[in-house]
Formats: sequence, structure tokens, C-alpha cells
Amino acid sequence: MRGELTKVSSLFDKYKKTLVAPEASVVSAFLEVVEDLLSVKLSREKVRYNPTSRTLSLNGLGALRSEVKIREGEILNHLRGRLGDKGSPKRVM
Repeated sequence: MRGELTKVSSLFDKYKKTLVAPEASVVSAFLEVVEDLLSVKLSREKVRYNPTSRTLSLNGLGALRSEVKIREGEILNHLRGRLGDKGSPKRVM
């Protein structure tokens, strides 16, 4: 029917299902979540993301890696909320 109104959000549904967050966005979101939850500011150089396996890894920082691993579920939940299910990582190493 001509003149029918559609919600703007419904126009993007197709793209929400197929697009995934780029690597830089995932790393940025992870840095923000870690800063919010653990009150620790990490440098971008210490974090790597593998989009194929959807795994985040921390280089060095032994004590911080342990703390992140302990709170992995909470961190991943926050990332899922920010990036969506398809674009969020599955694990933190």
C-alpha cells in the first residue's frame, strides 16, 4: 500500500543479522569494559582479537590476566550487550 509508514529500525534488520563488529571495535569495547569493571586502563597494544575464533587475548600482564579470567563471564556479558551476539567475542585468554 502506498504511503504506508515503516519504522526506521526495521529497515536495518537485514544488516544487523549479517554484519559483525570489526576488530578495532571489539578491542575498543573490551578496553572500555575492563576499565569500567576493573578500574584498570589497558593499552591497545596489550590486547589482540582473532575474529575467526572470536577470541580476545592479553599479552603479558600476569596478575591482570588472572583477574580478567576470573571475571570473564561478566566481561563477555557486557561485550555482548555492546556489540550484539554475532559481533562479540566468545573467550578471553
